[in-house]
Amino acid sequence: MNLWRKIFSLSDVKYGWLLIMSMVLCGVFFYGDRYFDPDDQFLLTVGYGSSFATAVLWGAVNYIGHIRLNTMYRKQNDIHAYVEQLAMNPDDKMELRNYLEDYAQDLMDHGKTREQATAEAISQFKVKELLSLSKNTSLFHMHAHYYLFGWIAVAVILFILVELVHGLLFPEALWPLVIESVLVAYGAGLFGLFIIYKLMDAFIHRKLQDQLS
Repeated sequence: MNLWRKIFSLSDVKYGWLLIMSMVLCGVFFYGDRYFDPDDQFLLTVGYGSSFATAVLWGAVNYIGHIRLNTMYRKQNDIHAYVEQLAMNPDDKMELRNYLEDYAQDLMDHGKTREQATAEAISQFKVKELLSLSKNTSLFHMHAHYYLFGWIAVAVILFILVELVHGLLFPEALWPLVIESVLVAYGAGLFGLFIIYKLMDAFIHRKLQDQLS
């Protein structure tokens, strides 16, 4: 159930207007290519290139837009939240929490504000030994990007609907063919993008592990 929810979280896509712009450009120039069949291919080359470049740009900013810094590496001023994300048993968590709160209180007695004292107390324990206890020690949280499969499913459904309309109502029309072609191209592109995202996740994770080890 959780996987299906991730797949159909269609709103997870970032900067969707760039993807729509790319699809529209591709559709318009493909229609012009098939309808007018121009001898001069320069304009078509520019049009197709622009649509492809826009799609690549969307793929990049969509990926970057989903990267989030792990909360373990953010500046924190909540002792309870910090301790709760550590893989420790309840008794150890309570002992550590009490220790940090006592440490923070001592800092406040020496003139620091509560926020400053809490942040300093937590920072004292952000060393490699303690970070190794964290459930999630990756520097960044990488999105799973399962929503791409949701949009692939949408493309398949739209393709079937357009094909039905094409066969039943507009058998000689060109525009259904254009829409179908764009849906096929971008549906396949989303699947390829999912693979690229996973490869990028693995590359970034390996590089960070090398740097932090």
